[in-house]
Formats: sequence, C-alpha cells, structure tokens
Amino acid sequence: MATTTSTSSATSWALFKEQVDDTIIKALQPKIIYPLLFKTYAANGPVMEFNVTDSWLTPETVSESGEYPSAVMDFTRKYATIKDLGIAPRLPINWIKDARWDLVNDYVEQIGFGIARSINRDALDAMYTFVAGGTYEGQTWVAPTSHAQSATAVWSAAGADILSDISGALGLLEADDAGDGKKYLILHPNYFKYLRTDPNLLKYINYGDASLIQKGIYPTPFGVDILCTSQMQAAGTSTAATYGLLVNTDLAALKYYEREPLTTEMDKDVRSKHLNIVAYLRYCLTCGRQKGLAVITGIC
Repeated sequence: MATTTSTSSATSWALFKEQVDDTIIKALQPKIIYPLLFKTYAANGPVMEFNVTDSWLTPETVSESGEYPSAVMDFTRKYATIKDLGIAPRLPINWIKDARWDLVNDYVEQIGFGIARSINRDALDAMYTFVAGGTYEGQTWVAPTSHAQSATAVWSAAGADILSDISGALGLLEADDAGDGKKYLILHPNYFKYLRTDPNLLKYINYGDASLIQKGIYPTPFGVDILCTSQMQAAGTSTAATYGLLVNTDLAALKYYEREPLTTEMDKDVRSKHLNIVAYLRYCLTCGRQKGLAVITGIC
C-alpha cells in the first residue's frame, strides 16, 4: 500500500510540473493586450537604447541638371531600463498529493491573470504618457502638438456626441499624416457602455441591423477597432481613466522589448507544506513615433 501511495504521489507531481506552464500561458494569452499594439523585439541587455522621431522625409522634383536634395531625419535618443515583473505564490502541497486539480488549476490560472493585468496597466500608462507628456520609467516625454481631442460633453450626458469625438481624434492623426493604418480606440468599460448604445452609432454604422449587436459583434466606427479593458485606469489609481486612447499601431512604432519570456520555477522547502511557484518575465516598453497616438479627454 505504501508503494502504491508513493507511486501515485510521484505521478501527480510529474503531471503538475508539466501542466503549470501550459495553464499559466493559457490564462495569460487571451487577456494581454500588448501583442495587439506593440511589436515584440529581443532585448540584448538590461538597458535598451532607442530613438524617437516625428520627422518625415520629403522628396522634391528637380530639373534635368539638378541634384536631388539631401535629407536627414531628426531623432531623439532615449533609454529604457528592463523591468522585472513577477509573483511567487505558495501552493499547499497536499493539493498536488491528493490530485486536487480543480483547486490547483484555479490557483495557477490566477498567476497568468495577474501578470496579464499588470502588463496591460503598464502598457496603457506608458501610451498615455507618450501622447499626453510626462515621465515614464525615468524618461521625460513631451506631448506631440495637437493630438488631444476634447469631448463635446461627458459621454453619459444627453448632449454627448461620441461619434464626433472619435472623428475629431481621427482628424488630429490624419492632419499629422498619421491616419492610415490599423487603429484601436481603447476605453474603460465604464465608458465603452455609452459608445455601445450610442443611437448614432447603432443607426448609421450598423445601418439598423440589430443582429450584429445581439451577437456581440460591435461596429467599428470609421474603421477603428474598439478595445475595452478594465486596466484602463488613471495613473497611480484604481479608478477608471477619464480619457480614451486612439492608437495607430502601424505608425506609432510601439515596441515591447523582451529580455526574458514568461518563466516559471518551483521549489519545495522540506520544512514547509507549501510549494513555491515563481513566475516572472523581464521587459520594457518604448514608442518610436508619438504622432501615431491621440487622446480623447473629458469623456467623464
């Protein structure tokens, strides 16, 4: 009997170790937003050097005997320090011995959810700083000129014109030659609910076809995809951000530098009845062209 119990425990332990990574990644992947907005690059050190520019190259027509003009793009050199994000929860060892996979799965999934929430919040805070100006990770960012659209009224008010606000923000990008490309409007659920039921949106964008809304397929006003996340919060608080972010992902040159991908380690202290699960990753975020971002302020 003792041999059977030992064999069963060993099998359960091996199964657990195989499933931890898959469970965390399965929980993490559907929740993270940075792959939609940022391009991933390998980081080759603890500090990344990158360049920021909002300048363009403009060709000129010349005569047959003329010379093409020389041109230089202006870059600002910035630095980003790799940050170390992780968590080390303790799991009761008896859950593994007794094959309580329902409890283990819920527990381990929360590791993935927690990391996803943290990365999302960091990415959203960074993008707001890139477009509104301020300090992010020790680097000072100056807001691009005329990339903030004031809402006509708070979106909960009867006089709100949500489509006009979105169109105005798009106009700011387009006026700066940043209108073409894949675009996302990022909102907190507290304010997305007003866009979702906006009568103008339902009438003109959906052409009166209620079947799309009933299926949970929401319109894309002016070709802009809507990204709704509860991590859209005011910097340093847990309250909903009173602005919306408009991002041209093809132009903003948002970069996710990955020093170490999601990594898990486990160890068991002989004097403890808990298993230590350490999950961590190392990364930093940058923006190469701030003109690819705009903000709608005063929506609440």
